[in-house]
Amino acid sequence: ASATVACGPRLLTTTGAAPTSNSGASVSASVQTHNDKGNNGNNGHGNGNGKSGTVTVYLTRHGETWMNVGHRMQGWSDSPLTAKGELVATQLGVGLSKAGVKFEAAYSADMLRHSSTAALALAQLKFKGEAVRDAGLREVAFGSFEGALQSEAQKAAIPYLKGATFNDFLDALVAANTAAGSPLLAETAPQLTVRTMASLNAIAAKQSKAGGGNVLVVSSGITIIAALEAMGADTSTLPAGIGNAAVNKLEYKNGTWTVLSMNDLSYVEAGTK
Repeated sequence: ASATVACGPRLLTTTGAAPTSNSGASVSASVQTHNDKGNNGNNGHGNGNGKSGTVTVYLTRHGETWMNVGHRMQGWSDSPLTAKGELVATQLGVGLSKAGVKFEAAYSADMLRHSSTAALALAQLKFKGEAVRDAGLREVAFGSFEGALQSEAQKAAIPYLKGATFNDFLDALVAANTAAGSPLLAETAPQLTVRTMASLNAIAAKQSKAGGGNVLVVSSGITIIAALEAMGADTSTLPAGIGNAAVNKLEYKNGTWTVLSMNDLSYVEAGTK
């Protein structure tokens, strides 16, 4: 058997498996016209009238890191952004600014790569304050394979593979981690999805109660894929995964998630001009 996998700049296998469980929110998926002003008007700002409002989440992947370049497993382990990673995060912010996007709130996973990406982007938007760090937005945990070369992790997982999807790879990696007697956590796809959706649901519900508006959330590639699938999106259209600083635009309204766009690099591209 063989497997292709990644945990860095790209997922190297199609991840179009059936959506995994979510945290109780009803979900839907659609592709709609790009609308940076959101559904509340005033560039996506909350309505301020005390009523629950529509929330637009810009779920974004971090910039390129040292471990991405080294083709190493980067889940709960961390490394700084490269110069290219810092540049693309800045370009993201410039592009969002040019599009007139304003954020009511910002969140990131609690790793350096996530908070740095958020800070660099938000600096271009004159956002007051810092992104709130949320451990629930972390990348999937790879257990004893954290920091290993991707090729080494693939080799270790092969004897335990039962299918060809990325979720099958995660299951195989968990089995290999257990067989090695490691005390370190390696997460399955359902475990990843449950904690990720718990964080996203909490973030969106809180902002909705505050009147709605736009929210920046910086996370990681596999985690973003898990969230998209939980919301009913067909990620088989993303065989190369999520690009660095790519935006996945999500709408949260009355407890329902709608995927508006996936892997959108247009803001980064606009930021280069």
